[in-house]
Amino acid sequence: MKKTLNSISTAALIAAGLTTTAAAQDAIWPFDVVNSAGGGSEIVSYQGLEKAEKPWHICVLFPHMKDSYWVGVNYGIVDQARKLGVKATILEAGGYTEAAKQVSQYNDCVALGVDAIVIGAISEAGLAKSMAEGNEKGIVQVGVINPMSDVAGARIFANYDDAAEAGAKFLADMTEGKPMRMVHFPGPQGSGWAEASTEGVERGIEGSGIELLEAKYGDTGKSIQLRLVEDALQAYDDVNIIYGTAVTAEVAKQALEEAGNDDALIAAYYSNEGMVDLVKSGVVTATVTESPVMEARIAMDLAVRILEGKDHLVELNPSMTVLTKDNIDSFDMSRSFAPADWEPVYAVE
Repeated sequence: MKKTLNSISTAALIAAGLTTTAAAQDAIWPFDVVNSAGGGSEIVSYQGLEKAEKPWHICVLFPHMKDSYWVGVNYGIVDQARKLGVKATILEAGGYTEAAKQVSQYNDCVALGVDAIVIGAISEAGLAKSMAEGNEKGIVQVGVINPMSDVAGARIFANYDDAAEAGAKFLADMTEGKPMRMVHFPGPQGSGWAEASTEGVERGIEGSGIELLEAKYGDTGKSIQLRLVEDALQAYDDVNIIYGTAVTAEVAKQALEEAGNDDALIAAYYSNEGMVDLVKSGVVTATVTESPVMEARIAMDLAVRILEGKDHLVELNPSMTVLTKDNIDSFDMSRSFAPADWEPVYAVE
């Protein structure tokens, strides 16, 4: 593994005393991540700090909180802020079409005089100028969930090409070379992660009997995804697999029933809370989770480590799990989803 000024090996992480004792750790830790700095692939058993040294003010930017995925990220951010004893201000832009609004919200965070900004980016390119100015002002910046470059001091995000490849390969293995026709629903075009998922699908089905008919891009609102699925079923005969976002998987059954297609497989390359019952019931064959609640917790931990001058890793990818009817009951859902009664919180004092 290559070393940078801000990255350390697992052994050094332990030797530097970054972790608290096991007895003091909450049951949420440790969590396995991939240290991908410099193209590395070392598995790190990540342990969070017990408390921050002072009540830092951390601003957090989300694309939206329209589904349980991002509500779960909100839970991870808020709960970790409370555990660490830091202040958090949380802003959401309202959707992936609201890149300009997120830039404005970033500037609002700066105006508040915050110590750090944790960013679930709609568009890194759109934020680039503001983030460069933030760096000049000495504001700590951490990317979370959506891919980000080294403009951020640290980042943790899923490689959605890997997630999509894992799910697609599962489907390829499951169908054992039988001729299958797939339509993929990656999410919003221009987001980066959606395009990456299509690349992952292509890798996952290579050499299999699955034919990728089209990748149909669109926002992750339910009405938009339903329309995309309906359009695909009208455009192509004998679609065997609907694969895409968690929202796509939630609405696909309705579209398939209306089209008289009862045999198609439904799968998602990431998970929201709606996937749990759908997988358990067999409506959804498989879904992939990268444990977004844990990504959120680690993002807050990284921000505090940087603020306090502690050693920290700079680029992390969460571990991936393909969930099916066979293994979903044994998976710790608290790492992926908020509690059932959780309502979004926008401030931690």
